[in-house]
Amino acid sequence: MVVVLGIAVPPSVIVVQEAMLARTDAVQTTRATALAQAVVEHVLADVYSDAPGLGYGALSDPNAWLETPSTGLRARAADTTSFYEGLGFSYTIDVTAPHAASGSATGDPELDLFRTVTVTVSWPLATGGTQSLPISVVVTEL
Repeated sequence: MVVVLGIAVPPSVIVVQEAMLARTDAVQTTRATALAQAVVEHVLADVYSDAPGLGYGALSDPNAWLETPSTGLRARAADTTSFYEGLGFSYTIDVTAPHAASGSATGDPELDLFRTVTVTVSWPLATGGTQSLPISVVVTEL
């Protein structure tokens, strides 16, 4: 009986541990999706806001829009994002130069009415390494 347990238990423990790690990574992916969605919602709210310093025009200076202490997007979104950051998640926001509806810049300001904003969330995997999830939205001035 002791021999049978000695042979069967170690592989069973390994299978259970691998299942636990896979489940943890699945939960983390769900959390990353929630964080990305929350940040995208802040981006859209900012782009279509009438508040001073916000609106589509704020995207022309992404650093100021994102990083200004107490008024930048990161500061205003901290109540939402700090939970995820405490779990090891991080996010970046990239804003393209104006482009046409085709996605390419034409150099014509009457056609280059859009910008693409990409939110990329990164997080550590329980199985090792990191994972990233980019979500992009195309915005324009209303």
